[in-house]
Amino acid sequence: MTKGSRLLGSALLALLALAVISSGSWAGGDLFDADYSDCPVGTRLRDGQITDLTIARASDESDEVNVAWAVTNPATWGLGPNTYSARLVAILDDNHGTPVAETLSPGSRKVTFDQVKTGTAVTVQLAIVVVTADGDYVVSDILETSVNQSLTEPSFGGRWHQLVEGTPGSNDTTNDIDPNTAGHQYDTRRIADGMMYYVGYNENFANYRKGTAVYAHRPATQRLRIGLAHSANETDGERDDVDFDAYIIRIADADGDVVPEADDMATMETNYGLGRNSQGDTTEETPNKLFIHDMQFPNYPIFSPTGTIIRNADGSVLDYTTDFVFVAGTHWDTGITLTNMRVVDGFRINVAAHDLPESVLDREEPRNVNPASISIVKVSTTGDGESEYRDPGQLFANPPDEHRDFPVDTLQSDETYTLTVWAVNGDDEVISPVATLKLHLLNRTVALSAATVFQDYLNTAAVNSGTLIVTQFTVLKQ
Repeated sequence: MTKGSRLLGSALLALLALAVISSGSWAGGDLFDADYSDCPVGTRLRDGQITDLTIARASDESDEVNVAWAVTNPATWGLGPNTYSARLVAILDDNHGTPVAETLSPGSRKVTFDQVKTGTAVTVQLAIVVVTADGDYVVSDILETSVNQSLTEPSFGGRWHQLVEGTPGSNDTTNDIDPNTAGHQYDTRRIADGMMYYVGYNENFANYRKGTAVYAHRPATQRLRIGLAHSANETDGERDDVDFDAYIIRIADADGDVVPEADDMATMETNYGLGRNSQGDTTEETPNKLFIHDMQFPNYPIFSPTGTIIRNADGSVLDYTTDFVFVAGTHWDTGITLTNMRVVDGFRINVAAHDLPESVLDREEPRNVNPASISIVKVSTTGDGESEYRDPGQLFANPPDEHRDFPVDTLQSDETYTLTVWAVNGDDEVISPVATLKLHLLNRTVALSAATVFQDYLNTAAVNSGTLIVTQFTVLKQ
């Protein structure tokens, strides 16, 4: 469980394992009298030789724990001839197997344990020990501290969901599965594959931003936005228990140098607001979603159990139906999965949905989002906004739980970046393993004209002049 470890004798392990304290310092008492009564009186030290014991999960390595403390000058400890046989002993217990000890020189002020179990409470004890021919003697107070690291790593993205029909085969509006809760609680199914990555520009994580074109966006100042979703294995109560404060984001370039604008920046809680769940609804109590914009009813995509898009055998679209059954020879599994970024995973490449021909997701013609390679994510309670609200088949992802905005030019074209994030509590202690995302960016400039216009969910009137900077985001998986 640690590099360079030397396990002490079983008696010492038992000794430190018995020291259960909550104040951070234990003054000896029965432990010395019972098990170490033969310890020379002259070598017992008072409180203060070692203080300020702290423990924190390392931010760069998810299974490493850094332990630090303050010590006085060992020459002042009054050990006499025992000075040369004195050691500092640190023992770590991660509730996984036998606690492990590090034996250190008296003047040491820190130690790193690796292969420490993540997602658990970690406890460390520290004491001064004298090694003699007759045995190893604890000759100081025993310090103990712990940190609750029970959170698991966050996610850089969320799964796609599809609204389902109230009555299968009816093309009815989507049921409210919890009528006792304010707003509309969509009846959905999760798409098995694909991912909505929370990296992009502005509130809809678009892959386009302004060149010289003039158009509306949110927030009012263009930003690079990176979002994070809490782990599905956590509850609100568990985050409260460990005093979750924020996620910390660090971005490094291909050389390992940290990008100055993203040097350990804290996130903020995300709130995408509330909206309508029908055309006649004025209460606006339904949480907003990230919908795929501008899809034609009723030709929403049909997905296989693994999340690939199904077409007719000739490649034409299918009318959406909840009770669809795949028939070989009649239908065709395209192998295309739903994602908003190109994903390179070994020898497999999944092209982002918005880089594919418009017929794949059967968006409206004429399309409201041009050119074909730009993001098609709309921030709204509803899908396309053209047909009925809550139409079955519409696709959405939930907004992130936390996000951080950066200057729009933080990431440069044709560069590869590594994004790392971890959770911290109110005391700035690391309370989760580290999550990592590796990205490559490639920018190109698109000139708008009467033939190549730009419209999106905030700009319903065509923008036909100026330029857009369109970014191909590629996720690089190991």
